[in-house]
Amino acid sequence: MDEKILSLKNFGIIHRNKSEGKSLGRPAKDEELSKDYKLSNVSFELYRCNKLGITGSSGGGKSLLIKGILGSLPKENWDIVGESKILGEYDLNRMKDAERREVLKKYISYIPQDSINALNPYVGVLDQICREIEFTRGIKGSECMELAIEWLEKLGLGKDRAKLNLLPKEFSGGMRQRAVFVMAMVKNPKLLIADEPSSALDVINQLNTLEILQTIGENQDLTLIYVSHSPGMIKKLCDDIAIVSKGELVELQSVEKFFESPKSDEGLRLLNASKELISQGENKGNE
Repeated sequence: MDEKILSLKNFGIIHRNKSEGKSLGRPAKDEELSKDYKLSNVSFELYRCNKLGITGSSGGGKSLLIKGILGSLPKENWDIVGESKILGEYDLNRMKDAERREVLKKYISYIPQDSINALNPYVGVLDQICREIEFTRGIKGSECMELAIEWLEKLGLGKDRAKLNLLPKEFSGGMRQRAVFVMAMVKNPKLLIADEPSSALDVINQLNTLEILQTIGENQDLTLIYVSHSPGMIKKLCDDIAIVSKGELVELQSVEKFFESPKSDEGLRLLNASKELISQGENKGNE
């Protein structure tokens, strides 16, 4: 049986708002909590090597869903309902912080928005990657260095140690982006989550990000969650697509079937918008 990497069942996220009791005739110092569902009834499963793209309008709940899966929402402001389990065992929202960090270290890599600036500006890139390998896998010395260079070369950064250990500011934007992905992959994660990693980049570096993920996907038993505003980008990377709108999972099907016939109004709107952008690009190219 295929290894189950992630399972969500009736998963929901509630924001707790404090409202003053004086509006209900109580003293101002008394407070009650009103619950506001920001995400509700999300259910899906990911198995080893599955690649899921998540898309939807801004503010619909895509990135909030990722934070909920990672257990990174502040507990004083947020409640989690339903189930979210990693490897059928770990619910990051119901673990102590130290235990949660250990699971993340071992099994999950996360690439955030604006990932191009995720590197430490004061440490050489190669040194940063070696430290990540030591921290997550306990590999040290020459073996660690060889693994780091192997990954850097695999993602197109060469194998010259001196050049690889320059500070991030001496790398181009595309090179920094590739180094960030190396940092994510050297620990051999069970799950890679890329949350709109190219949203703050120009078109060239967006295509660079796509190329990196395609390279990783072709050479690794990678299980991927890729969040993007673009169904077209998802089509190039993923097997399945999930549409999140107004805090609900309104569509989940294969990418192939989605591009043939979306099931939801939001999915149809996104697909039409994507086709319009492609058409505009073709028209400009012919001018």
